[in-house]
Amino acid sequence: MHMEYESRRQEILHEINSITRMERGKLCAQSQGPDKPPFYKLQCWHKGKNQTRYVPAAEVASVQAALAEHERFQELAEEFVELTVQQTRSSDASERKKNSSSSRPSAIRKPRRS
Repeated sequence: MHMEYESRRQEILHEINSITRMERGKLCAQSQGPDKPPFYKLQCWHKGKNQTRYVPAAEVASVQAALAEHERFQELAEEFVELTVQQTRSSDASERKKNSSSSRPSAIRKPRRS
């Protein structure tokens, strides 16, 4: 079981390492009026403050891809945490079993002296 956890954890780390572009936040189209194309803004919370960055129309697809990569990173990180917690609990359980079986008194007891 330990090897299964470790193998998947390594796969996740490899996949995380392949992510080269990332952007946080939400991309919103803002209307400028009925005859004008929308403009785009990227909003995110950073260090307790809402930050806004205007995104040119030519960069929208690239920003959307970077946002998707950030979402993928978050999913992978959560899976990594879950696997690591499961691995820790499994390891702790086997240690408890190992320690409890070795600390039990033997079934054969020496007779007491009176």
